[in-house]
Amino acid sequence: MKKRALAVMLAGALTLGAQTGVWAASDTSDQKEGELTLLMANDWIDETDAKGEEFTKVIKQYEEENPGVEITLQGVSQQDIKESFQTAALAGGGADIVMMDNSGHAIDLAAMGLLYPLEDITTADELTAQYQEGPLNSGKFEGKYYSVPWYMDCTGLYYNKERLEELGIDVPTTWEELSDAVDKAKEAGYGGIITYQSAYAFYSFFYQNECPVIDTSGDIPQVVIDNKEGKEAWNYICDLISKGGLVESFKEAITWDKVQESFANGEATFLLGGDWCSSGVENINPDLDYGIAPMVKGKTEATVLGGWTWNINTNCKDPELAYDLIQYLNSEKGDSILGVEGKISARKDFDYDKALEGKEKLKVFTEEFPYTEARPAVINEKSIDELITNAILEVDYGQSSAEDALTSLTQKLNENIASNYQ
Repeated sequence: MKKRALAVMLAGALTLGAQTGVWAASDTSDQKEGELTLLMANDWIDETDAKGEEFTKVIKQYEEENPGVEITLQGVSQQDIKESFQTAALAGGGADIVMMDNSGHAIDLAAMGLLYPLEDITTADELTAQYQEGPLNSGKFEGKYYSVPWYMDCTGLYYNKERLEELGIDVPTTWEELSDAVDKAKEAGYGGIITYQSAYAFYSFFYQNECPVIDTSGDIPQVVIDNKEGKEAWNYICDLISKGGLVESFKEAITWDKVQESFANGEATFLLGGDWCSSGVENINPDLDYGIAPMVKGKTEATVLGGWTWNINTNCKDPELAYDLIQYLNSEKGDSILGVEGKISARKDFDYDKALEGKEKLKVFTEEFPYTEARPAVINEKSIDELITNAILEVDYGQSSAEDALTSLTQKLNENIASNYQ
């Protein structure tokens, strides 16, 4: 990507207010110089996109305040960020800062020695004072923090208002109500549920039934997806699938664009997804009358945590400078970036109400944050996700029964853990 010399010089020293986490300049004698490269998802640096335009604007703002630092922005597809960074870092290079999904990527990279430990720059106390526990812990490996949370999200239940009114269906709040609503929609000739072809949204059902899928409380993770609570959640998911609860396009939903399209065009009555789906749906069908509710409740309220993080390359020549820029982006000076789509910072002092002005539909996600749960913090979480997804697809395609699929999945998960924790 074209290099943009955002030449800057730090007009002050970094102050980490333990309670606020807000960047502040105070000492003009601490002049910083250097070069930084950021690896981002393409849409965050695309200036034709609203959020990309705002991101680059804030970067330019940083350079204006800090002459002497040269920044290069690199873009790659969202799906390829981790692999692209990993390949370069293993060769001794790679971007100084990489934006990554909080799904366990940092744990993989930390295990390979590719991420700089944050406590060599700051302290655990300062990090925990600044950031929400769940997002912060998504980058914790062997007791050390390797990721700075940027923003967080979680899964909610999108529903077609007009259709529910037509069918006399109340917005589902429990497993049973969701199952009944899907049945009524199917009877009327409508599709049921669409979500991303991943384990992501399905984790919520396990968490709602008090099953962590993989127990990471000990030194070696333990697969528990087949315990009593896990089997109940799995059987519920498979029952939905067996009666056609997932719409046909789920088989092609390998991007969120496909998910949003399915819901926006009326194929699906419900969508399981996060705040990012709202703008996508509205861009496709501005006239769709839809609502967003919390995920349905099982034994308890729970939904899966998502979001993105900042990570510093262990090959970075100036990790303190990299951390300074991260803190700037994570401060009030960078909140305008998140405000474009109503995204929620993982900072404890973040003003939710201000960020969501004009985006009232999205406030439901802030209601869910107290009971969000992160995906299993294990090495190679991506392969765990793929194994669960494949098992779901086997049931969806009629290739396996719920019982057989779970038995096979449990075995494969155990083999995966054993191979990664020898």
